[in-house]
Amino acid sequence: MSLKYSYITSKDKLQKVYEHLREEPYIFLDTEVSQDRVRLVQLGGREDIFILDLFDLGHEGVSVLRELLSNRGIVGHNLKFDLKYLYRLGIEPYAVFDTMVASQLLEGPEEKHSLQKVAMRYLGEVLDKSLQLSDWGKDFLGREQLEYAALDVKVVRDLFYILRERLNETPHREEVLLKTRTSRVFGLLNPIAIVEMAFVQEVAKMELSGIPVDREELERSLKDQEKALQKRVMDFMFKHRIDPMSTRQVGELLTRKYRLELPKTEKGNVSTDDKALSEYAEHPVVAELLQIRAMKKTIEKLQEIKEKLKRNRVYPEFKQIGAITGRMASMNPNVQNIPRDLRRIFMAEEGKVFVIADFSQIELRIASEYVGEEKMVRAFKEGRDLHRYTASIFLRKPEEEISKEERQLAKAVNFGLIYGISAKGLVEYAKTYGVNLTLEEAQKIREDFFNYYTSIRAWHERVKRELKEFKESRGHTLLGRSYTAHTFPDAVNYPIQGTGADLLKLSVLMFDAELRREGIRANVVNLVHDEIVVECEEHLSERVAKLLEKAMKHAGKIVLKQVPVEVEISISKRWEKG
Repeated sequence: MSLKYSYITSKDKLQKVYEHLREEPYIFLDTEVSQDRVRLVQLGGREDIFILDLFDLGHEGVSVLRELLSNRGIVGHNLKFDLKYLYRLGIEPYAVFDTMVASQLLEGPEEKHSLQKVAMRYLGEVLDKSLQLSDWGKDFLGREQLEYAALDVKVVRDLFYILRERLNETPHREEVLLKTRTSRVFGLLNPIAIVEMAFVQEVAKMELSGIPVDREELERSLKDQEKALQKRVMDFMFKHRIDPMSTRQVGELLTRKYRLELPKTEKGNVSTDDKALSEYAEHPVVAELLQIRAMKKTIEKLQEIKEKLKRNRVYPEFKQIGAITGRMASMNPNVQNIPRDLRRIFMAEEGKVFVIADFSQIELRIASEYVGEEKMVRAFKEGRDLHRYTASIFLRKPEEEISKEERQLAKAVNFGLIYGISAKGLVEYAKTYGVNLTLEEAQKIREDFFNYYTSIRAWHERVKRELKEFKESRGHTLLGRSYTAHTFPDAVNYPIQGTGADLLKLSVLMFDAELRREGIRANVVNLVHDEIVVECEEHLSERVAKLLEKAMKHAGKIVLKQVPVEVEISISKRWEKG
């Protein structure tokens, strides 16, 4: 099939492109890149397709693109990739719609979402992507290459109308009205789709910005961790006469000497992976092994950051929808799961600082509203510390008499029991807060917690009934992100953590709007669950902190209707808060 398109290499034809596309409400877009430079920018309207060759068109081509895209929306697939190149050219589209993100929202992040897969799923078309890796930098591009480039835009155009309709048809909270550029330009109604589409631009900016690293501190931390691991391994070998890094020797030690019943691998060997060992986490030898492995993983994370350093910054990739909850994931390197005591390796550039903000007790605030637990809601409305409040219930003493250690115990109780962990699980979880409990104490605390917070108990019982009857539990976050869970831990985690992800993303969008309004430059450089890390000029830090807090609280009022949100903010040269 021959596809109709116009290949624009002459500057005097740029006006024609502009005339044809300037009335379009949005433009379908794709790019082809050679050696980190944009060669082609494919633009489609409702009927026309133009291929602009920037190698020939130069600055004039960029100027026309800037004029066309800065006041209208663009539609593309995996737009994060294209946006980074557009931003480098000084082009920022007014709004975006990403067909890959639309597919992720409709089908779930577990499915494949390449343009090839999405075209087959929704259009029944087989796309030949063999030319994707062809030489886009050669002097003369062949007809097959140009047709390939034009076809990608046509496919995106065909997908857009189907996916937009599906997103708008998806059940969503009608009362949540988000009036944004994205909703206005593309006619989107689903609040989750509106947030995720707008967030594509924020992810592209984060990847372009990167995060600064103190090379000397990184080297020092790496050396300290390697030294500590070496000592821990030597101590283990001296004590147990085996190599803790040998899965065979570890398996023999645990099964023969300590009689632990470990599962077998497909090949019939003893499984000693972390999941298998976690069943015996309270066993002192297993605890040693898990600690050694955790130290080794930390070293690997630091080594990855060191390998990826470019001019004292790392530029991680962010997967916008990294889980069914909507939480993000980062890779190459992962900068989200750095142990808190090692976050100091990240240091703002000369003359700049980090503004670090996180939501206080946000999972408990979300849970209290999600399940309608009036006692928790009232405590939050009254500005009480929920950990002291909960401690006063099971310890049967006034809140003002709760000690620091008792508050730590209540912290473990609150964060553990809203997700329904067992008494045995609470014993282990409390240890991470520096608290030792007997099984009998944990059982009594658990009983008191659910006898007082009856709505949380009723929620857990309802979820268990659903799973027993239907083999799944369906629901949505407070903003309307849908989920399907097949296990109890997932069914009680998804709506709470998913709402947290929605809230974080909405906060970043609100913050971006505040910065634009005031003409202030600041870059979000990392996001970790309930925490936002911003890098800005030191003299702007106080103002940026106020705008960030305002944005997070504004987002909180949209997502949570009954419970107030509290935000903790610090300004620091290093990322050390939390």
